[in-house]
Amino acid sequence: MADVDDRGQLMLVGALVLAVIFVTLAVLLNAAIYTGNVATRDAGPGAGEAIEYENEATAMARTTIGGIDGGGSATYAELRDNFTDTVGEWSRSAGTHAVVSLADASLELRDTVRGTRIAQSTDRNFTSDSNAENWTVANDSRARAFRLNVTQDSLASTDTPVANDSFRVTFNDSTDEWAAYLHQGGSDNVSVSVEAPDGSVDSCTVAPGADDRAVIDLTGGTIDGEDCPELRFFGNLSGEYTISYVDALDDDGNAQVVGTYAVVVDRPLDHLETGADVAGEPTATRTLYSAELRVAYRTSNVYYQSDFRVAPGEPDA
Repeated sequence: MADVDDRGQLMLVGALVLAVIFVTLAVLLNAAIYTGNVATRDAGPGAGEAIEYENEATAMARTTIGGIDGGGSATYAELRDNFTDTVGEWSRSAGTHAVVSLADASLELRDTVRGTRIAQSTDRNFTSDSNAENWTVANDSRARAFRLNVTQDSLASTDTPVANDSFRVTFNDSTDEWAAYLHQGGSDNVSVSVEAPDGSVDSCTVAPGADDRAVIDLTGGTIDGEDCPELRFFGNLSGEYTISYVDALDDDGNAQVVGTYAVVVDRPLDHLETGADVAGEPTATRTLYSAELRVAYRTSNVYYQSDFRVAPGEPDA
């Protein structure tokens, strides 16, 4: 009998021990979850300077990569070296100021994505370098900073742009195609009508500026700075897509759009299919599409490290 009682007591003690362990684990798990949630909302006391440093680094990197222009001759290695030098110089300069606050701060370039800038810098129709009215701007790519500056009176005047074959920019991901038609929807305005893959069409219309021009930011989703929700379709595209200009001229050979434009795509020039040319108009030049960087900020109380990516003008998915 004693053996049975002893075994019963051992089982009871064991059960109590297990219960205590489980309760302890539950408390620790809840504390960890709470701490993690708080950490996502607040970088912690004393981290304000680190966040400010990261914000300044991000602004610098966005401005620098947005202004890179190979000029038609720079190699990708030279572009990356120039960007690396700018990042390094900024890191040294900002780090010197951080020392005043007894902080060790640094900015490091981790990676870059090679790209191509396709642009037309002088007013002309939107045909290719060889004057084709239907042509591929960039194949199998993703785009950022895609802006067109067009003259109002060059656009076809129609309320039915699809039926009347107005000039359009198409985005085809091999499964679906979206088309943005540029036209005048009435007197003294500029309209963009977006045709979805199911054939539905929705439009945005604005009055042009005093110079009778309008800037259409396709990747930013605005016309002359005014929001155009219909342009926010990039999230519906699957992966890479081919950008084309269609019907830049009408049936009589007259321009259906005149102006300038620029777009940066994430495909290297050496592997790009485009109707632009290195020495022509429109031009295609090497550039950097995006960059990944890392900031580190250390004081006696805080160690902050964060990776971030810059691709100015990239559409929100």
